[in-house]
Amino acid sequence: MGFDSVWATDHVVMPTELREPYGQLLEPFVTLAFVASRTETLKLGTSCLVLPQRNPILVAKQAAALDAFSNGRVVLGLGVGWAEKEFGYLNSDFKRRGKVMDESIRLMKALWKDDVVRFKGEFFRVEEALFLPKPARRDIPVWIGGNGGLAVKRAVTVGDGWHPVGLDVDSFAKGARKIRESGRRITLSMRMTTDVRKKREAYTGTNNEKRAAVSGSAAEIRKQIDAYADAGLEYYCASINHPVAAEIVADLKRFATEVIRSYS
Repeated sequence: MGFDSVWATDHVVMPTELREPYGQLLEPFVTLAFVASRTETLKLGTSCLVLPQRNPILVAKQAAALDAFSNGRVVLGLGVGWAEKEFGYLNSDFKRRGKVMDESIRLMKALWKDDVVRFKGEFFRVEEALFLPKPARRDIPVWIGGNGGLAVKRAVTVGDGWHPVGLDVDSFAKGARKIRESGRRITLSMRMTTDVRKKREAYTGTNNEKRAAVSGSAAEIRKQIDAYADAGLEYYCASINHPVAAEIVADLKRFATEVIRSYS
């Protein structure tokens, strides 16, 4: 239908008060492996994997395997996470998750690239190790999730892209400007709640962040996407959610027909 990629999100185990919308999430690597087996060209992304809750060596292995099977189609969106109770269930360090995240990414990049891996950090140490097979491109693009200044800084220092969720145009433009001023050339993307049925107002997410939505008629949606493109957006991830799968499929078809094709 003209889509470039498909994305899976991540939460492993959530408290009962967060049943909606996180109670029914399939594990992202297993999900994307299934999608990879049924497709040939769609990129396969995580938006976003909560990296500090997972062992980065295992994540690097899973991502490399998926990339090898899919012939280099993986984009790894990574976030520091926000659900403190989930970190507790998984025996992970919530307070130091930012530092763990940064070091984990550096370790994963070394695992994907180096023939013999030697890595010494504050949290992880690997000496004279082999990590095979490598990803198809001997690297995997890492897009940093997060809406604030720390995420922008992390994207510049250890990422290959910035991937916020639901930022308004002005806030996105501010982050994009900081990235451009850094001199680094990384992908500017965003996941955005997209409603082709009705106009939506801004809302507050479950992590208490203010979020915008792109919605309304096809013309209104195109106008909003164009405004983000003018602010620097290069990759738009439409998040279309309903309780019933058939409704999601119907809206994906409508988005493809009325929005995607209008840009071709």
